[in-house]
Amino acid sequence: MKVDCVDISTWNSGVNYNAVKADGIVAAILRAGYGREVSQKDSQFETHYRGCRNAGIKVGIYWYSYADGVDDAEQEARACLAVLNGREIDLPVYFDMEEAWQTSMGSTKLTAMAKRFCETIEKGGYRAGVYSNLNWFYNYLDYDYLKSRYSIWLAQWSGSYSLGCDIWQNSETGDISGISGNCDTDIIINRALLDGDIPEPCDKEIEKVQRWLNESYHCGIAKDGIYGYETNKALVKALQTVLNDDYGADLEVDGIFGRQTEKAVRNLERGDYGDYVRVLQGFLICHGYDTGGFDGDFGARTESAVRTFQQVRGLYVDGIAGRYTFRELSE
Repeated sequence: MKVDCVDISTWNSGVNYNAVKADGIVAAILRAGYGREVSQKDSQFETHYRGCRNAGIKVGIYWYSYADGVDDAEQEARACLAVLNGREIDLPVYFDMEEAWQTSMGSTKLTAMAKRFCETIEKGGYRAGVYSNLNWFYNYLDYDYLKSRYSIWLAQWSGSYSLGCDIWQNSETGDISGISGNCDTDIIINRALLDGDIPEPCDKEIEKVQRWLNESYHCGIAKDGIYGYETNKALVKALQTVLNDDYGADLEVDGIFGRQTEKAVRNLERGDYGDYVRVLQGFLICHGYDTGGFDGDFGARTESAVRTFQQVRGLYVDGIAGRYTFRELSE
């Protein structure tokens, strides 16, 4: 998946916003400030906001929290709204929760703080969300509750993300044209967050999968690097063909993952090899997971991708790709 968003703050000065846009960045999440006072506005906020708008880069906002309670979180939201002062933005306003000392307050209180911040932001006329890392969402926030109500921006600096999210912050050491030094980079998973018609970025790994489907199974799909309906259907057709050829499943090759296809699925596990594994890797790659290659070899990194996918989808985590894993992958 291609980086298409950055988050920037006072630590990123002298930005060439047109160069950032030319590097494929369609959105930037700007730190508006921190704490409970309007005077704690980020020193680069005005410059970043104006520069992004002029360059045609979509804008989101985050506010770094030092809140020590629910009322304090509301005060931070009011300070954020005062800084925004009715400005138009395109993505939500995110409550940035990551201070280590705050964890002593426990999940119930921290979740209530996030809720109060988001409610206050929404009353101010903006969409709201919560930013934090995997540890916080697992141990210090009620992730399911927050995800059901607000946008989720997940910080997980790795090859794939382990929780459902709208935006995935995948690195703190990004190299983006127009920004000096390393910067935080992000991938917008939920494209519906963006206002306007922004096309999906071309993903070269997905393009490899599409090329293989066309060459091996004559699918005739576009090699555009976008995982859409046609690519999904082609992968299911490839799966059905492999099950027929290798296991005598006698399935109709229609690209629909129905009951008969699910029943025909055979388990795949580490050490397996062949086109069946390549179909599995194709699904995982299209869902944004790093399989260590698209080579039909079920190795350690493919197993890790399966385990992470199973965890995210609430499946039994064993690293074995069986009927339930394939069912979720085909959705």
